[in-house]
Amino acid sequence: MNINGLSFNALPPIDLPFRFFLSAPVFIIVSAVLIFFAGETLWISRWQPSMLALTHGFTLGFITMVMMGALLQLLPVMGGIGIAKPKFIVSLSHAALVTGTLTLMADFIWPSSLLTWLTLLFLVLGVGIYIAAFVWVLVKNLSQGHSIIGVRLAITSLLLTLLLGTLILGQFQSIQVNLSLVSSIFDGKSLTNSHAILGLVGWGSLLIISVSFQVIPMFHVAPSFPKNISRYLPSGLFLVLMFAIFQPDMMMPFIVLAHGIFALNLMVVIAKRKRKIPDTTIRYWQLGALTLIALNIFYFIPETYLAEVIIENKTRLIAATYIYFYLVTVIQGMLLKILPFLSYTHLQQRCLMNFSAMKYLPHMHEFLDKKHSRYLLALHFATGVVLLVTIMVHSMYWMLSLLLIIEFSWLLKLMIKTVYLYFKTLENINSSVNE
Repeated sequence: MNINGLSFNALPPIDLPFRFFLSAPVFIIVSAVLIFFAGETLWISRWQPSMLALTHGFTLGFITMVMMGALLQLLPVMGGIGIAKPKFIVSLSHAALVTGTLTLMADFIWPSSLLTWLTLLFLVLGVGIYIAAFVWVLVKNLSQGHSIIGVRLAITSLLLTLLLGTLILGQFQSIQVNLSLVSSIFDGKSLTNSHAILGLVGWGSLLIISVSFQVIPMFHVAPSFPKNISRYLPSGLFLVLMFAIFQPDMMMPFIVLAHGIFALNLMVVIAKRKRKIPDTTIRYWQLGALTLIALNIFYFIPETYLAEVIIENKTRLIAATYIYFYLVTVIQGMLLKILPFLSYTHLQQRCLMNFSAMKYLPHMHEFLDKKHSRYLLALHFATGVVLLVTIMVHSMYWMLSLLLIIEFSWLLKLMIKTVYLYFKTLENINSSVNE
């Protein structure tokens, strides 16, 4: 593991990111239950209320939940400084995000003025206070420039996503806001598309890309990304996104190509790592990279080479592949790497108060069995394939629901086991320190 230039002195209490991590799989399980009860009608259109609820279960409930938790730990490591008053910020932000996501999903299925107002209140509060806390830190001069710049741009995208989402919900409530410039640029559909692009690409992918510049060399003893990639790709992608808000059709090919460039460089960096020992988490990164390469081929291939059923569902297939096989894949892989690493690091720092307590410190691999990671990756791939089939053959929805429940219940079980071992070991270490 390469930790040169990184700082572990400003890490917040580990129970804070644990809250986000443990909540995330629950939302996929809830989404799987929704898939089962919604049945085949769920897949008729992306504008189906149940489909909108499902999408936000994945994007807010899982992707955003994990990324908000991960940033609490990654920013202090990369920049040497954490947010102020982390316990207060996280307690409020996490509770509001969980509640707001649930009310949003419920509001799509059972439209209600009360649910809409509650969603606005909780999501603006939960995500807003989180953004404010990080902006306060990110305006300072931090170390590790290129990754930090990318994090700044990702947080900016999250803010814009929140603002556009608020406007969309405001339209449903017929809230009269004097935003003539916005209303002259966006109609309802383009506003929703811009909200989706900023959320998935600007917040989700841009953060993954920026963080990868640090975590791939750190965790996998790999060389650094080429300087031109780490320096220009995040800012270039963000600039394209800003144009895509107004001209999405014109900018979409550039967004796809930017992801292809990242994927190719990621594959090269991984191939050049010094310790090529079997590691399931690196397989998650490779699957994510191969997904982006496949999406480039699928996006640009002439439709004459595609079956009619694929052409009819091309947009949804691209979106589902991007979300599940890229974003969810990489995030799940990072979870399986970060949880044992954080648990071990926090316990190790606690042992510095009494070196005799080191005897209680488990090996990092004891926090998460590699065998389970391999099985989980195989199940994740199978679930993704069934997802793509279900988009075209709606009657497969029940199998997708079942596989999602199994996969993310298993992930949750592994996470709970890691957390349990952490607190059990901490209790032993504290007893030794207090002797």
